[in-house]
Amino acid sequence: MINTDKEKNFKEKNVKESSNDGNVSKKKSNLSNKQSEKIVDDSKINTIELEQKIKDLEDKNLRLLAENENIRKIHTREIQDSQLYAIKEFALSLLTVVDNFQRARQAVPKDLPDDNLVKNLLIGFDAIEKELLETFERNGIKKFSCVNEKFNPEFHQAVSKMNSNDIEKGFVINELQLGFKIGDRLLRPAMVVVSEGPTEKNKIKE
Repeated sequence: MINTDKEKNFKEKNVKESSNDGNVSKKKSNLSNKQSEKIVDDSKINTIELEQKIKDLEDKNLRLLAENENIRKIHTREIQDSQLYAIKEFALSLLTVVDNFQRARQAVPKDLPDDNLVKNLLIGFDAIEKELLETFERNGIKKFSCVNEKFNPEFHQAVSKMNSNDIEKGFVINELQLGFKIGDRLLRPAMVVVSEGPTEKNKIKE
C-alpha cells in the first residue's frame, strides 16, 4: 500500500514536471515567435528608412545636376556676352564712318549730269558702305529700320516732329541717322523725325 502511494505520488510529480516543461517550452516558443516578429518588423522599418534615404539622395543628386547645368549655361552665356559686347566701344567708333558715308551720299546732288566719273564715285561709296555693314553683321552688329514704324523711345531718338498727310501720328517719317543693335541690346538709337499727323486745315477738309 505504501509503495502504491509512492508510485502514485511519483507519477503525479512526473505529470506536473512534464506539464511545467510543456509550459516552459510554450513560453520559449512564444518568446521566440515574438522575437522573430520584432526582427521582421525592425527589418521592414530599416528597409523603409533606407528606401527613403535613397530617394532623398536621388532627389538631392538631381537638384545638384540641375544647379550645375544652370551654372554651366550662365557661365557660357556670360562668356558669349563678354566676347560680343567687348567690341561695343570699337563698334560705336566705327559707326561714325557709316554716318559719314551716308552724309557724303546724301550731299551729292540728284540732278548732276550723267557723268561716268560721278557714277563710279557713287558706286564706290555704296560698295564700301555695304561691305562695312556686312562686316558689322558678321560680328553681331545689325542696323534696324525705322521709317513707317511706330515711334519707340527705347530704339528711336526723336529730333523733330512734322505734320504728314500720309504717315499716321506717332509714326516715323524720316530717319536722319541709322540705329544699330549689338546682339539683343541697343548699340545706338536711330535719330528720327516723327509724324504729327495731318495739319488742322487738312483735318477739317477730311
